[in-house]
Amino acid sequence: MIVQLLYKYYILTITLTAILLGLSSCTESIELDTDDADPVIVIYSTITDELTYQQVQLSSSTGYFDGNKNAKVSGATITITSDKGDLYNLEEVHNTPGTYKTTTQMAGIPGENYHLKVMVDFNNDGINETYEADAKMELPVKLDSIDISYEKIAKYHYYSFNIYAKEPAGTNYYMCKYIVNDSVYDRISKYVIFDDLSYDNQYINGSSIGYFFDDTERDEYKDADDYNTMTFIADGDVVKLQLSNIGKGFYNFLLQCQEEKDGESPFFGGPLSNISTNIKGGGIGYFAAYSISQKQAIAKKEQ
Repeated sequence: MIVQLLYKYYILTITLTAILLGLSSCTESIELDTDDADPVIVIYSTITDELTYQQVQLSSSTGYFDGNKNAKVSGATITITSDKGDLYNLEEVHNTPGTYKTTTQMAGIPGENYHLKVMVDFNNDGINETYEADAKMELPVKLDSIDISYEKIAKYHYYSFNIYAKEPAGTNYYMCKYIVNDSVYDRISKYVIFDDLSYDNQYINGSSIGYFFDDTERDEYKDADDYNTMTFIADGDVVKLQLSNIGKGFYNFLLQCQEEKDGESPFFGGPLSNISTNIKGGGIGYFAAYSISQKQAIAKKEQ
């Protein structure tokens, strides 16, 4: 069916790639007893090179057969430190338990390393536990431009988004996020992630890295198993694409999240089984840093 032609081919490709590459040496894989495992702290944070209030999210894992949302973790002391010695304190956001923001705006610097430290009494024994993680902000890869082409397979139509950029030498891993008409698609299932096996040290000249379904054909897909993960756009929609050069560990983490929970971020939406982490001290989750290059294009049926 068309869903398999357009959607599953990419998941298959990145899954095979992950098997061949293996897991990053800087991460560890956490095995959880999926029946009656004790809760563990879940830490998730990404910092970017955009000047903003950077965030850290804390929650508690749930049992595999527990359908509840992860409980949020409050009362933590959190800092982010750069390898140049810059120190940023974070405070919990009022009326948003488990979400912490830097007290001042912060922009990460490509090439620098960052250290996350979380202190909190997670097990309620009166003593703070300490959890730490390190992340390097890879050098940016600049998007020259993007375009959106209107394509057809059998009787179905879709919009392909194509990028133009110089890919640097060496092994690199990429993440693309997109914004449609100012609506941010920030679920992990919506991220496009890929490596540079086909592009190493070459110019990416309009290669298609993903697609959107035609909104006028939405009803054709209502019975598809993966309908809820599809993105539909219409003629005239404005699409902004953000390209980020990410590390291998975060790349593998995102792959596993997509496979584990269909991209519903298992760390904040219910049970999880076995996903790699770079959190030290007994926690799970991930701390990542990346820069952002953004371009936009308008979807047009008439090319």
